[in-house]
Formats: sequence, C-alpha cells, structure tokens
Amino acid sequence: MSAYMTEFDRIHRTRVRVAWLIVLAVVAGLGAWLTAPFGIVQLTRGDAAGWLLVAAGAVLLAACVVAIVLAVRLRVAPQSLPGRPNPAFDEPQPSKNPNGGYSLAGTQLGSH
Repeated sequence: MSAYMTEFDRIHRTRVRVAWLIVLAVVAGLGAWLTAPFGIVQLTRGDAAGWLLVAAGAVLLAACVVAIVLAVRLRVAPQSLPGRPNPAFDEPQPSKNPNGGYSLAGTQLGSH
C-alpha cells in the first residue's frame, strides 16, 4: 500500500508544482503586458526610466515563457526508462481454448 501512497504523493506534488508554475506564468505575463508598453511610451517621450520598464517587461516575458515551458514539461508524462527486454513479446502464443473456434481464414470473403 505504501507504493500507492508514494505514487499518489508524487502525482500530487507534480500537480501542485504545475499549478504554481501556471500562476507564475499568468502573473509574469500580466506584468510584462503592463510594463513593456508603458516603458515604450516613456521612451517615446524621452524619459530614461522607460529603459528600465522595457527591460523589466522583457525579463517578465522571459519568466512567463520559462514557466509555461516548465509547466508543460512537468505535466507531460515522463518517458519510460529502458529495462530488460521481454523475450516472449514477439513470440506467438497458441490459444488455450481446446474447443477451437469458427474461422473463415482462406475463404477470401469480401474480396472481389
């Protein structure tokens, strides 16, 4: 039972991390949307503080993109790790039913 609980805890932690990354992405995107255009307006007026706002907007936009990428990477299931090959994977298994069944193999039904 403890294996199930550890897996449940891992999934729960991943969901919480993804939720926090989404919140961070939204806040950073909103901040970039508010600061960068205002900084551009300040630059057109000749105010040097516009450079700080444009730089802050660029940093917030980069933080938004990084948070989105990390959230997507955490949300997607991890690739399975390579392990020992299963020798019986490609081997045909005969039916365990001794009665057999009705088969139309070789009758070419449906072909013209």
